[in-house]
Amino acid sequence: MEIKEQAKFTLTAKGHAKVQATHSSTFEITLDSHLSRQGDCIIGVEASHSAQDINSILGEALRRPDSQIHTYLSVGEISECIQGCGSPKLILSEETSLVWRTSDFVDARTVAIQCDKAAKDLNRALIALLQNPDSSLQVTLVVFSGVT
Repeated sequence: MEIKEQAKFTLTAKGHAKVQATHSSTFEITLDSHLSRQGDCIIGVEASHSAQDINSILGEALRRPDSQIHTYLSVGEISECIQGCGSPKLILSEETSLVWRTSDFVDARTVAIQCDKAAKDLNRALIALLQNPDSSLQVTLVVFSGVT
């Protein structure tokens, strides 16, 4: 089976002084502007899009059983790629956040499962930049199909 790019989408978010990125199984981007110390998976705030928005653009591609998602996180010159999978079980209905998971768990916020990185695994230089409220995070999702 041929692997081919199915869909691509870019959203933006901002950094926050309380970004910790220490969670061991997820990372999250939220539309909320505030962040508490309990939000140890959140890496970006004031996102331009939610899981619900992604559904209308990428939902069909993300729900393919053979889909693989590459998520590129970029702040300035520093970038990171996270690889994960889609699933026919994705709901994509949450209006305020997006979550990437290392597990198979799916809820309304889940964008990708079986990811190779969680918040604690992300490049610490990238996280340091995201601790600046003036930083801008670019998040590009590229969905491939034909992956076995």
